[in-house]
This record gives sequence, C-alpha cells and structure tokens, in this order.
Amino acid sequence: MPIDWTKSKYGKKHRQFLSKKPENMKFFTLCDGAARSGKTLSVIYKIPQIFSYIGNDYLKVFSGYSKGTVRNNVLTELLPYLRNYHGATCKYNSQSGELDIKLWGKNYTCFVTGGGKSDSDAAIQGGTWDFWYANELPKHHYSFYNMALSRLTSERARLIADSNPESPNHWLYVEKIKPFLDGNPEVRSVFDYFHFTMNDNLNLSKTFIENQKKLYRGVFEARKIKGLWVVADGLVYDTFSPLKHTCLHEEILRKIANNDFIEYFLGLDWGWNHPLSCGLYGITQNKVYYKIDELYGSRLNETDVIRWINDKQKEYGRYFRFLNADNARPEQNHKLRQALPNMIIYEEKPRLQDSISVLRGLINYDNLIVNSERCKNTLREFKIYRYPSEDEKSRYEDDVPVKENDDTMDETRYAVTFYESHFAKRIITY
Repeated sequence: MPIDWTKSKYGKKHRQFLSKKPENMKFFTLCDGAARSGKTLSVIYKIPQIFSYIGNDYLKVFSGYSKGTVRNNVLTELLPYLRNYHGATCKYNSQSGELDIKLWGKNYTCFVTGGGKSDSDAAIQGGTWDFWYANELPKHHYSFYNMALSRLTSERARLIADSNPESPNHWLYVEKIKPFLDGNPEVRSVFDYFHFTMNDNLNLSKTFIENQKKLYRGVFEARKIKGLWVVADGLVYDTFSPLKHTCLHEEILRKIANNDFIEYFLGLDWGWNHPLSCGLYGITQNKVYYKIDELYGSRLNETDVIRWINDKQKEYGRYFRFLNADNARPEQNHKLRQALPNMIIYEEKPRLQDSISVLRGLINYDNLIVNSERCKNTLREFKIYRYPSEDEKSRYEDDVPVKENDDTMDETRYAVTFYESHFAKRIITY
C-alpha cells in the first residue's frame, strides 16, 4: 500500500526514507538525529508497509528503555494511526506486553518490552522474530541489543530503530554509524542510516526551533538541534551568569513579604566526610525558581537538617511543602519523616543527564535565580562543576561530569527537576 503523504508535511529526507520499498531495505535501518525531527513518526508510518512485506508467520517486537517509554513514544501514535488510516483493530495488554494487530485481513502477534536494564534480555530469550522496532536504541542495554539481533532469524527479518545522539563513544556509534560513514562495505551491506536535523521537520515553526535553540548551548545544541554525536566537555552549566542568575537577600525577603512565591520546597544530598547540602527553594507564579538558602558542610546529620529546616520555617514564616532527598540514606530519610510530619519527604533520584538538561534549560531562559548572599557554595560549584578533560575521559562514563564539586549541584537537581516534572505544569501563568 503506498504511503499517504497528504496527511502531513514531509521534508526531502523523510520522503527518501518513506519511499524506500521494504524489500530494498537493509536488514538494519537506523533513523537518528535531533529531537522533534520527525524520525519516530516516519518509522511509525512505515510499519504497515513492512508488516505487509514480511508477513505474519513470526513475532513482531517493539522495545524501548521500558514498556512505559514504548507506550508513550510509539503506541500512542502507532495504534490510532493504524485504526484511523488503515482500519486496523488493535488490542494491547500493558501488563504482559502482548499486542495483537489485525491489519488488512491478517493477524500480527506482537510483543512490547523494555530493553534498558542489564537483565532485560531475560524476557526475550528463546524467541524467533521477523521484525524489531527499537525506539531510542541507545537507551537499550548492550546485552539486550545483542540478544535481540540473534532472534531475527527469518529470511525477510527487518530491524528498524530510531535514536537521539549521545556520545561518539557509545556502542551504536562505534559499531554501526561511524563505520557506515567511513564507507565500511561489511557494515553497509546490512545497515542503512538516515540522519535528521530539527530543520528537516517541516511541521515545526521557525519560532519553535528558535525557542529550542535558546534552551541548549554547546554540545547540547549540537545534539538536540543538529543531531550530532559529540562529546560533552567544559563547564556543565556554562551559561550560568552571576550577573543574570543571582539576586541579593533583600530581594528574596521582599518577594516573600509580597507573597510572590506560590510554594516552597527543599532538596537534600546526604554526606558525612563528603559535604551535605540542603537547599530551600521558592517558585513564582511565572515559573521562576529561586534558591533562597542553603545548608552545607561535612559531618552534618539528620538532626542538623531537621534543626535547620525548622529554623528556616520560623525565620521566613512560611510552610515548606516537600523535600526531595538522596535515596542512598533511607534510614535518615525515615527520621526526617518522623521529625517533620507535616512535610512530604520524597526519595526520587533523577537520571543525571536528563536532570542536567532540565536545569540548563531553566538557566538559558533565566528561570533559575540564586541568592548570592545565602548560597555561596552553590555559586562556587556553578563556576567549577565540569565535564572531564580529554586526558581524564578514560576514567569517566560518557556524559558524566567529574565527581567533585557536585554536592549543591546534585541537591539542586533533586529539588528543581522533581518540582519541574511533578508540579510545574499545574501552575497557571498570567
């Protein structure tokens, strides 16, 4: 069945990918590049063609970091598309991962699974597939990837994947993308590569793209906007400016008196020989985060934290809604709950790279302000928290900052990104 190009705008690269006949596709096709570049949607629109070519003799597998990410990134688009444009009937069991699709008179048995953990390959041992769609392939664990490849044994089997760029040291870039770009004939015989930038998606407005560019700088702009596989280096928060992103304590007090902060909350990174950091935050109606105060130092325990929080509630005359703490010390977090019964104590540790991106975006939009008089350790770490140099990279994971001068940085991530992901969308701005 031909692709219907009338439903959306398609750039040249999308048309090249969509017009390629399944029988002419390589065993492994990767669509990678910038966020919001249209690569995932293009894969979804291609699936009915591939199903028709492969047939329904074997299992079809959809994977992502988790079943939840497959549902959010793929199924919410794929299933309505199949129903509304191809008259398919679809039945999905989110618990078992079983997905049954009846398309053009044929029944396709599918399976949805997560591939992001070290033991994820246990769920796919022993199976035989003829189709595998890997959403966000770099998020898959390498053991799952290798196991999944070995399951694609039928003559017409096809693997199709999408990917956002990460470090060029990632196994996907090293084993497939780089050899393809270098013209390696063995890789090119089984692997095809389509690269997209944000500008390739003709459905995005220029205003949206310009706003996205404001969110990212340096390596993150190269990845998110241009879709390049580049190494993170330099300062983690290189756009943080003491001139733009700090204020005096008197401004904080004035905002408290004027009720400019609609909520107050805290972040906590436990320590002992390594410094402990606890930060107090307020958020305004127009979604600007202010770091109001901090507790910082070595050999501080839960008693010091409890005393400091109670003192600050008295000093500022305000109630603090919640605290999001490092989950490495559950026994100490339990003591906080006992001593602070009117405050909710969360223990949600965000993924490092994701939460760094959230903070960078807030800083780039001038939506994170630090009290320069009460949060001196936070300001100091903003100036020196960095990625490893070329000489140091062999000792660190990809895209992971140097594990030093990060106590207030971790605590800030715990507090602000937790609020941003759970509560900020409920704020109505005027």
